Amino acid sequence: MRMKKFIVFLTAVVAGIIALSGCEEVKINENRLPETARTFIRQNFPHTTILSAEKEKEDGVKQYNVRLADGTEIEFDAKGNWKSIECEFSVLPEAALLPTISEYIAENYPGSKAYKIDRKYGGYEVEITAPSGSPQPGSDIGLIFNAFGEFVRESR
Repeated sequence: MRMKKFIVFLTAVVAGIIALSGCEEVKINENRLPETARTFIRQNFPHTTILSAEKEKEDGVKQYNVRLADGTEIEFDAKGNWKSIECEFSVLPEAALLPTISEYIAENYPGSKAYKIDRKYGGYEVEITAPSGSPQPGSDIGLIFNAFGEFVRESR
């Protein structure tokens, strides 16, 4: 019975090690971020600093995760292009939104602010706060746009 428990335990440990071996996260100095990422941060978040930066490699794909002092979290691809931006205590910088997306939000959700954006295959997913006067003011609304910034649908 003891041997059976030991074998089950050992199998679980080996499986855990194998599962985690494909993902590698390393804290890095901000100077080791791609120049494109550093430029994006300087231009769009000039009033804050980089709190932490990590290089992550999962299944051979490299990406960078950055946390700013104002609570913003940004994911960059290997070349330094942003993949995801989440502003916890502020709104997204205008440069993160295509003009057509900004215009759509301003026209259809006046008073709401975008605080999160993800680049998805074929488009963008933007999170906004519901404007005052809406049925649920302050709640989150997900909006899906195609690669050209044209509205597709609300996500639920």
